[in-house]
Amino acid sequence: MNKQMMTLSFAAVAALTLGAMGVAIAEARPDNDDLAEATALRASPVSLTQAIAAAEAETSAKAIAAEFEDEDGAWTFTVELLDANGGELEVHIDPETAAVLSVELEDRDSTGEAK
Repeated sequence: MNKQMMTLSFAAVAALTLGAMGVAIAEARPDNDDLAEATALRASPVSLTQAIAAAEAETSAKAIAAEFEDEDGAWTFTVELLDANGGELEVHIDPETAAVLSVELEDRDSTGEAK
């Protein structure tokens, strides 16, 4: 391989590497939605732990997942729980007061799968 061909090959590999690094860095940066969520969560007087405790107290079920999310333009904690019979519940908690906003029983079909 001559010197010019080696230089071109090296340049191509370097360009691809730098391009891949740029994509990885861009993906690691939070977008505006992530920043808005982080800002709202920091401003909330209720923690995720408190939201889970409120949902468990309301339903006597055990939390299996929880998140802070924008529900129709309002921030809320959403807690997914399993009751003693294996039924799944979704509870929405007010991030300002820890009040339970709603409790929904997840629908299941005849095989027990979520609809």
